[in-house]
Amino acid sequence: MPDIHEKINLAKIKKEKIIQKKDFSLELNSLLEELKTHIIGAEKERHKTGMAQICSQCAVENKPCCGSGIELKFSTELLTINLLYGISFPQKAEIDGMCFFLTNKGCCLFARDVFCINFICDRIRTELPINKLKKLRELEGLQLNLQFKIEEILKNF
Repeated sequence: MPDIHEKINLAKIKKEKIIQKKDFSLELNSLLEELKTHIIGAEKERHKTGMAQICSQCAVENKPCCGSGIELKFSTELLTINLLYGISFPQKAEIDGMCFFLTNKGCCLFARDVFCINFICDRIRTELPINKLKKLRELEGLQLNLQFKIEEILKNF
């Protein structure tokens, strides 16, 4: 299994090839714009429900759920999507024992892995009623469906 630096390098190569193939990148840009809308909508809902505040508090208390090695689950295609959004990755992990992409300012990824999006910790389950998370889960579903579609397109590129 390639390490995270190898995946990042492969993603950079894939991004450059996509940019060079103009007709392909035009089609892809439309899907990326739609995905961006879903991601921003889900992020707004995370704040509205209080979930973002709970996650921030855990990070301040040095209890983030973003453990070491999670980044190894991320596909090269997911990293390519983030590069296409202009995201810069750290050269090395900023926080020992945590996910490579967890920085002192939070996750540096714009498009996140399904594991990260779907994870609901015990604290969130306890503090937020499920009906408060219903709209968020729906928005995340739209995001993940489109993100999966884009990743499949990139796999076949």
